[in-house]
Amino acid sequence: MFKQQEIPINNDLVLIGGGHSHIMLMMELSKKPIQGNRITLISKEIDTPYSGMIPGFIQGIYTWRETHIDLYKLCFKLNIRFIHSEVLEISAINKEIILKNRPKIKFDVLSINTGIQSSNKNIKGALKYCVPVKPISILSNNFLTEIKKNENIAFIGGGPASVELALGLQKRFKNTKSNFKISIITGKNGLLSSFPNKTRKVAKQTLQNSQINVIEKVEVIEVQKDKLILSDKTKLKIDKSILSTNGMAPEWIKKSDLNLNRRNFIIVNNKFQTNYNYVFAAGDIVDFNNQDLSKSGVFAVKSGKPLAKSIRGFIQKKIPVPYRFNKNYLSIIGLSNGLAIATKYNFTFTSRFSFLLKKLIDQKFVKKFNDLNQDHYYVLKNFFKVFDVIIQKNNKNIPSYKMQCKGCAAKVDFNALKTILPKEIITTSEDAININNYPKLYQSIDMISSIISDPYLLGKIAANHAINDIIAVNSKLISALMILQLPFSNSEINSRDLKQVTSGAREVFKLANCSISGGHTMIGKDKDPVIGFSVIGEKKNVNNQTRSKLKVNDILILTERIGSGIIFAGINNDIIDSYYQIEVLNHMSQGNINFSKVSDKLKILFMTDITGFGLANHLLNLIKRDVGKTGLTIYPDKIPIFKGVKEALSKNVRSSFFEKNFNTAQKELVYDRETKLIDEILYDPQTVGGLAFIIPQEEKVKQFKILKENKINFTEIGFVNNLDNKIRIM
Repeated sequence: MFKQQEIPINNDLVLIGGGHSHIMLMMELSKKPIQGNRITLISKEIDTPYSGMIPGFIQGIYTWRETHIDLYKLCFKLNIRFIHSEVLEISAINKEIILKNRPKIKFDVLSINTGIQSSNKNIKGALKYCVPVKPISILSNNFLTEIKKNENIAFIGGGPASVELALGLQKRFKNTKSNFKISIITGKNGLLSSFPNKTRKVAKQTLQNSQINVIEKVEVIEVQKDKLILSDKTKLKIDKSILSTNGMAPEWIKKSDLNLNRRNFIIVNNKFQTNYNYVFAAGDIVDFNNQDLSKSGVFAVKSGKPLAKSIRGFIQKKIPVPYRFNKNYLSIIGLSNGLAIATKYNFTFTSRFSFLLKKLIDQKFVKKFNDLNQDHYYVLKNFFKVFDVIIQKNNKNIPSYKMQCKGCAAKVDFNALKTILPKEIITTSEDAININNYPKLYQSIDMISSIISDPYLLGKIAANHAINDIIAVNSKLISALMILQLPFSNSEINSRDLKQVTSGAREVFKLANCSISGGHTMIGKDKDPVIGFSVIGEKKNVNNQTRSKLKVNDILILTERIGSGIIFAGINNDIIDSYYQIEVLNHMSQGNINFSKVSDKLKILFMTDITGFGLANHLLNLIKRDVGKTGLTIYPDKIPIFKGVKEALSKNVRSSFFEKNFNTAQKELVYDRETKLIDEILYDPQTVGGLAFIIPQEEKVKQFKILKENKINFTEIGFVNNLDNKIRIM
């Protein structure tokens, strides 16, 4: 029975885009959460750049991380769901969002802050040959890679972005590219046309002093691979052109049923509401109350707090307060020479102080989101209850942990299981259990807590995780039942979550030629779903190997990579970057079904999947199945690991289950060398890990050929030795 003070989720606020307005909004709404309101951020980028710092990144003042806000971590810390996906279309009237390659998302209240694109409408060839400045996320990720290959660069457009980026590039490459040339073609309005004369004069002089060619009052008519055709009929030879023109709305906005202006920007009133009062929008994407605001990061940042007030008021059924922008804001243009131009009203001031002020403002803004102070946000008080990091001061001492991991790392302690379950189940059992009186049938059950907040991906991961046990006993999946715990919510939101989870799971089971026959649902207190499956498989028509078939030098194979526990512990403890999870989630979503389709072609002697107890304990279980009392020799240096694992290990990241896995396995490991940091991968808990199996040594060439022909990722990590159920580390 639920306590009286617990409030069910009764409203879904969905945010499209991780722009400056939305990151401010998320902070504001998290300071004092709206009872019963759930927030979900949908973004096709896992990191969002702060536009004001990108020229500094280009110049080399800042690192990539210093200029980007990690959206996944921000959402995790603020108790906001994060969905990493691309929006294709929205239907405001139906309250739904159509996403790329996944089910649509329903909402009660929607806010849009996706940013804009550099306009290529009036310039032939621009779409094909130009690098666009906007969206800024694409520029920040690819810009330097594109420029490094080229010598002759042209910026199309005469705004502040062209000035700052051109100066930044010149500063970065002036000593390494002797023939480096940069031009700015301003367009018919000239350089910095919306700024005072003094600002334009100082900027132009600085560009000239930096040997940057400024071509004013001329437009680009056509972009070709190696030249620009200008409106005065001249041609400009270039290697690469950068499109820095006025912005245009993304294409998907045009498919919506929102009111748009003639330039396809979303029309909003002075409360940030569209023609549907439950749909809000802010930032560059909007036409705010017919005020014709410039597409400036300043207005996007300033929109965050009033947007939050309007949405809060709407959800709480209060009258939103109108907002009015002050157009006379301070604008600072960096000049890459230690100076900056500060402009407000019609006053212009160029100094080092202006540069330092800009640097201080920019750094403070990004730091506010990347380095949240727990004391400032009470919603973070439970942060350390979710994931764990173990700080290991040296390789000999294993300290205790503070936070409990999720996913498969949330298993019950192996030692606790040993005190209750029969010895043969704990030490030598296969990954699925043979059903009594049905020699061909094997059954398993698995359940995981939400390692991520995306319910659709969680459904896929949980399905793959359960199917792994059937694959590991070389069987074909024939039946599946689901057990699902949903968050305490109203009926409509329960329905939405159920659809997301089951859609992901069904996609995976379909690949395995099996359907979900039924199951059981319940309501729990977790903020995200908890999902599991009972699965049955039928042994494939192969010659079953007896337990006496292993011999010394038979080969140990591992498919895929490991290290998922370390990756998520590192990310959720703010120690490594969130983009490392992309590779991990891709594997978890795909699972090992492709391997299952070729496993009957292989001569597998013993096999297991790698889950929460870690590689070492699973290999110990595997070798104890052999009546011949053999052991294994493994090479930790050869074990394939996910990108980011080495960085996480070097920064003392360990998942919460690491210590228990280590303590369980260590007595049965024999070291022929000094321990190494990479050895700790042996105890890392996995969710949808790879498969470890042993093949006859004499079959190596044939078996490897089959694996390669079927594009299975695999690595030879060791071999069978004559130790008695021990693992030798080489």
